[in-house]
Amino acid sequence: MTAVQAAWQEAERAARAALATEADTASLAIATFEPIAGSLSNFAWHVSVPRQDRFVRYARAGNEQLGADLHAEGEVLRLVARAGIAPRVVRCDPPARLLVTQWIEGAQGGIAAADCDRAIRQVAGLLCQLHALTPPHGVRVVDFAVQARRLASALPAAAVPPALAACAGEVLSRLRPGRAKVLCHHDVHAQNLVTEPAGRLWLVDWEYAGLGDPVFDLASCASQLEMSAASAGRLCDEYRRAGGTVEPARLAQARWAFDYVQWLWYRGLLATAAGPVAVEAAHRAGRIERGLQTRASGVLRCNNH
Repeated sequence: MTAVQAAWQEAERAARAALATEADTASLAIATFEPIAGSLSNFAWHVSVPRQDRFVRYARAGNEQLGADLHAEGEVLRLVARAGIAPRVVRCDPPARLLVTQWIEGAQGGIAAADCDRAIRQVAGLLCQLHALTPPHGVRVVDFAVQARRLASALPAAAVPPALAACAGEVLSRLRPGRAKVLCHHDVHAQNLVTEPAGRLWLVDWEYAGLGDPVFDLASCASQLEMSAASAGRLCDEYRRAGGTVEPARLAQARWAFDYVQWLWYRGLLATAAGPVAVEAAHRAGRIERGLQTRASGVLRCNNH
């Protein structure tokens, strides 16, 4: 058995044990688990029994050190599920590291090509709807400057090139003060955008959610969907058309800042990961770092006017 197989087997045992402790999920504990690959920080399965078709997720240990907050996720999930943005919550159990939601039948992870006008319009509308919600009382604030300092402080001093750190400090300073804080997802990538066969778009995996500057949701989307400058411009246009406010120059700065925090996240993951997870984390970190260095001088020339 490989290390990866052993990790999945151990996670499945833990998830089954947690599911068995409550009546509304006990039947899932003895069902067949179909693994859903793709995440470096969680284990997930499609689990079904008669009249119950569920998504089950078990969070890896150490996620909290990288910025995940399973307690905040539970509060946010209940709100966004009622709003029709995320699937219905069946059970959210942070102490057990367990999340169970409705399974979206026939849904596919990801969206059509990132530069497709319809897909961009859908995502922009979904984010604008999210940002207009009244957030749960007491939900955490997610500050990317604070997150960057916290992630960097956990790394060896030599791990962060001084030029990148200096550029990050300047860019994050320019992004303050931001817009009024609204409810944000903060991790809008292809696997977290789930499309029904009929075309409805859902947003899943909310463990990085909280109050924040909405430009970082747009930056997250543009960065992780690898949008061209033209596509990012269309994202701005569609977001404004849906009722939001964003300036293209500010989005470009937030996109660089998001990538910097994302790069620190992958470097942090490398400290605890092993096997294929570590290999993939190193690959992604290297690719993002090269992009940050290439774009550093240009992003400092951006202004918000």
